[in-house]
Amino acid sequence: MKKILFFLSLLIVLSCKSQNKKNMLPSIDSKFEKFDTIQYRDLYNKNPNYPSETLDNGSYVEMNVANYGKSYSLTMRNSYYTLTKVYFPNGNVKSKGLSNNTESLQIGIWYEFDENGKLNKEVDYDKPYKFSFNDILKFCEKEGIPLTKGPVLQSTGFHTTITRRVEKEKPIWAIEWKKESNVLETITLDGMTGKVISRIESEYINN
Repeated sequence: MKKILFFLSLLIVLSCKSQNKKNMLPSIDSKFEKFDTIQYRDLYNKNPNYPSETLDNGSYVEMNVANYGKSYSLTMRNSYYTLTKVYFPNGNVKSKGLSNNTESLQIGIWYEFDENGKLNKEVDYDKPYKFSFNDILKFCEKEGIPLTKGPVLQSTGFHTTITRRVEKEKPIWAIEWKKESNVLETITLDGMTGKVISRIESEYINN
């Protein structure tokens, strides 16, 4: 009986962990969609200068409308990811995918559409990088580099930023963090192996 109870408890714990992990990653698909004008109007009426809202579950939603197009972003609480959708002026989806919550890099597969709503391209931004974004998160944890979960707003000061690029056909990661109150450190890593290429310190001036 004790063994049965133990295994039941273990299953519950594993199920909760799996659910928590799932909740950290917003879902994304390749389906056509249109900009939600009703939701935008609701946000605009609440905050005309900055149409945005923190939902009851802690997720942060932001929507924008301009002459060149429209956008929607959702950042879930306790998540390092932001779901981003960009729309044509006619309201049809133009592109959508995941970025990190500082929106400094695109993650995974992004879907791109033409103005009539036809899916015409899928781009896998993770493809060149065997050392993944999750590996970078683990590296930061090991190094004691602070990372903000949930929405990252400009008004909340300096936050660690993670970027990546292909340099001379070689994938590169870069992490910039505040090592001390007046010191920034930029760590560059090999995007294939995760090996540290360089550590460069610079002065941090808080404007």
